[in-house]
Amino acid sequence: MSRTVIDYREIVQIFAKTGASSFGGWSTTALLLEGELVDKRKLLTHEELKGGVAYAQILPGATQVAIVANVGYRLRGFTGALVATISYLLPPTSLIVVFAMVYFHFVHDSSKLTEHLDGLIAALSGVILASAYKIGSKHTTKTWLWLFVGVAFASKL
Repeated sequence: MSRTVIDYREIVQIFAKTGASSFGGWSTTALLLEGELVDKRKLLTHEELKGGVAYAQILPGATQVAIVANVGYRLRGFTGALVATISYLLPPTSLIVVFAMVYFHFVHDSSKLTEHLDGLIAALSGVILASAYKIGSKHTTKTWLWLFVGVAFASKL
């Protein structure tokens, strides 16, 4: 496959956006990267991304970070992996620091915070379920496979 070279500014934009919106773990990360780098930009093939996901799953540590590093490496070598990983981790890490500062500095009654977070948790659950459905719809191509999806879902209830 003939590829255009992606510049580092684009890598920062793609991976920062992915890091800021990949609620739900590695599967959401893989889905977002597939949409951007395989379907939209045609910089990777489905097989290359699936291979990266497979390698990431056998490594210890955070699977989504390993996927990001693998994809960044495929795009621009070692420096691409470094830029992609830092860009991916910066938004959620920044949010964690800000939330920790707010929590420890301004919140003195944790029960009030829990009440306010219930709505956020419900919204986040909706985002995760929508992502799971999108992934399932893309890869569960036969009707009978949805039986496995249902059994797996029911087993977690």
